[in-house]
Amino acid sequence: MPTVVHPALIAVVPLLAGALLLMVRTRLAGLRHMLREMEAAVRTVLRLPPASGLVYAIRCPRCSRWVKPRRFDLRRMSCRSCIATLGRGRRGGGVCL
Repeated sequence: MPTVVHPALIAVVPLLAGALLLMVRTRLAGLRHMLREMEAAVRTVLRLPPASGLVYAIRCPRCSRWVKPRRFDLRRMSCRSCIATLGRGRRGGGVCL
């Protein structure tokens, strides 16, 4: 007797696999950032030079978001969204930049 696969399963299985992949990817990104922060702290304590390589993200000190380097203003030390909202980030700083 042949096995029949329900048409709903054909549509649901790829969606579930994609959702699972998305959840794993976001967790791995957080883990990667945490490991890089720990490595930077250890290098600072041991007085070693910073790790060589490309900078993929900078953590904004005002809103604690990871942003791309081109979206971060080094002079004001904040991301573009914090500058646009005059420093009212997630923590509600309200500081004029």
